[in-house]
Amino acid sequence: MRGKTLEQLLAEAKTNVGHISAAELTETEQPVIILDVRDEPDYDESHLPGAVSLPRGYIELDIDEVAPDQDVQIVTYCGGGTRATLSAQTLKIMGYENVSVLTGGFRGWKAQGLPTENDD
Repeated sequence: MRGKTLEQLLAEAKTNVGHISAAELTETEQPVIILDVRDEPDYDESHLPGAVSLPRGYIELDIDEVAPDQDVQIVTYCGGGTRATLSAQTLKIMGYENVSVLTGGFRGWKAQGLPTENDD
């Protein structure tokens, strides 16, 4: 018996997690944790203001430190959406219900001319 392909995992995850646009994220007045699930060098180069670096490979290990309250709103993003979608799916499986993926990821955010920051 063969396991699921990446495409199958992504398709399943996309049906289970919501998406949020950059405009919706910038306008929200609710507390939100923005998770940058890219690798550290990408985060260090530039990221969304206020984002927390939690690379995809560490989601299961470190999410409790970042978001001990499973009811908090979480938005995941990566470069374009694949890692963010898989991360959001993992968070849902772990019991985080209010999880969404930033539509267009970091590239989409930058393309709209929205602010970024780095940790220099």
